[in-house]
Amino acid sequence: MTRDPRGPVPRGTVTLADVAREAGVSLATASFVLSGRGGSRSAGSETTKAKVRAAAAELGYIPNRHAQAMRTGRGGGIVLTLGTLDDPWSVQLTSQVRDDALPHDLSTLVLADERWYEYLLSASADAALLTSIDFVENGPDMVRRLSASTHSGLVAFTAKMEPEDFDVVSSTPFFAIRRAYERLRTRHDRVQLLAPDLERRAGGTLAHPRTTAFLEAVREAGDGPAESLVHIVPEGSHDTYLGAVGWLQGPDRPEAVICFTGYQAVALQLAAERTGIRVPEDLEFISIGDVPAKTEFFGPISYYGVDDVFARLSGIIIDRAIDREDRPGALHTFDWEFFPGTTTLDHE
Repeated sequence: MTRDPRGPVPRGTVTLADVAREAGVSLATASFVLSGRGGSRSAGSETTKAKVRAAAAELGYIPNRHAQAMRTGRGGGIVLTLGTLDDPWSVQLTSQVRDDALPHDLSTLVLADERWYEYLLSASADAALLTSIDFVENGPDMVRRLSASTHSGLVAFTAKMEPEDFDVVSSTPFFAIRRAYERLRTRHDRVQLLAPDLERRAGGTLAHPRTTAFLEAVREAGDGPAESLVHIVPEGSHDTYLGAVGWLQGPDRPEAVICFTGYQAVALQLAAERTGIRVPEDLEFISIGDVPAKTEFFGPISYYGVDDVFARLSGIIIDRAIDREDRPGALHTFDWEFFPGTTTLDHE
């Protein structure tokens, strides 16, 4: 690398032009590499990109993300609005997106609450995954307002919307919950739902679509009273584990359980081990939602989910981030299926 004869540029005054000159590339190429668009062909070869990054590091160049966003409409990152980090599903998706985004010079930011609308109104991102649209008031309207303002890289995880200027991932667990109930009901007189306390949401746990799908399955089978089969524990992995231990040690010990999410299934698995309950002989349970293998401690958990969901969802988000120009929204339908594990008797 040829050093500028005028000597090193003071760190406080380093510009993109300085980096381009140091790397021996055009200003446009340096901009593409350092603006979060390094995955584009316009950024040059891997050797060129490495030279630009090395020059930026040598000179101490720090890109101004706000200026880039105003100039290019891109923020150099991906926002995942997951609402929580307590679910292994969220952790696994974040890891997948992070690994897939870095080769494209894209950072990954997670919002662990449901204030995604307020955040994205004033933030720039190359793509954003919105996951709680169906559970917040006026969710679809907020997505449309964001799309109409500055965000063309939206991916909406929703069962209530069709693609517009944003992609839609349609993946509803409602039929899976019905099938899970039918599967366990063939072997047990009583099938229960382990659900988190969602008092912070309108209507609470009993109004959540997953709970209502369970209640409908109970009533269709002629069982009930349906609400009595919903066992609510505090939200969060640790509190779910403690609640499950008390449940399994109590007089109303369950024999067949549908778990609201993957993290609840993991907590129930740990609680069964702690209390000496044999799985699946004394307790069968099924998770609604994928359970990453690294979170399972005593064998794979039976679950209803989407095959290769993390890689597929990450691919949609990354693709939306790096190719947004004049692109209409697309519909991606994810079908749920049963993946048997060691927590049900039909695992073989």
